[in-house]
This record gives sequence, structure tokens and C-alpha cells, in this order.
Amino acid sequence: MNRHRLAVNLLLTFAFLLLSAGGAHAQWILVARRVIGRVQSMTQSPAPNTPRYDVATVLLEANADKVYQTVIATIATHKDYRTVQRNDATRNVEVSNGKLSAGIHVVALHDKVSELVIASVIPPGGESATSFAVGNVLRICQQMKVVCSLEGAP
Repeated sequence: MNRHRLAVNLLLTFAFLLLSAGGAHAQWILVARRVIGRVQSMTQSPAPNTPRYDVATVLLEANADKVYQTVIATIATHKDYRTVQRNDATRNVEVSNGKLSAGIHVVALHDKVSELVIASVIPPGGESATSFAVGNVLRICQQMKVVCSLEGAP
């Protein structure tokens, strides 16, 4: 009798864990659907004689490799952009137009959901490179036929 009860409890526990894991995955997908295509940005407040950070992110409903290849293709189509550093294995690229530079990283979150992260350091008194990068993110979204919108000023 105890073996039967133990077997039933184990089976119920396994079923509960399986269902709760599926529910968590479904909740994650629901949350992701609400934020896909929204470009978020954050800039550190200026302080005298100190550099500040500038970051922008967007979730895209697309494969990370496809997003990265679109980033690389976009860079290649602009004669004033040059690749400073590139790592295809980690999907990282640093781009400059001579005045501004930005690091771009594509992260695979799921099979068909990826995050595009753009970061830069703004020298004291310098202008933001992320607004330059956010413009390119919007261009990448357009080339991939994905609707993206800017939330807040970069």
C-alpha cells in the first residue's frame, strides 16, 4: 500500500512540475509579445568631466542569427560606417562613423525571439552615439519587416 501511495505521489509531483514549467514558458511568451518591437533606451545623466553610458535595447520576433546578419548587411551598405571589431560567434560588432561609435550585441532568447542591445560611452561634453544606433535599429527593423517603435527619448 505504501509503495502505491508513493508512486501516485511521485506521479502527481512530476505532473505538477511539468504543467508549471509549461505555464511559466507560456507566461514568458505572453510577456515577450507585449514588449517585442519596443525600443527602450537609458542614458546616464551628465556630470562634469566624466563620461556617461548610453544603452538601447529592443526585442525582436526573429532568429538571432538572422538579426545579426541584417546588422552586418546594414553596416556594409553605409559607406561612412566601418566595423571596428566583430565577433560572429558571440554576435558582437562595434561600429563607428568616424565621430560616433556603438557596440551592438544580438542575444538569442528563444528560437524566434532575440534581443538587440546597443551600448556606447559618451565622452564628457560629447553627443550620444546611441541615438545614432537607435536610428540604425529602426532601419534594421524596417529591413526585417518587423514593426519597432521608440519609447522615450534616447
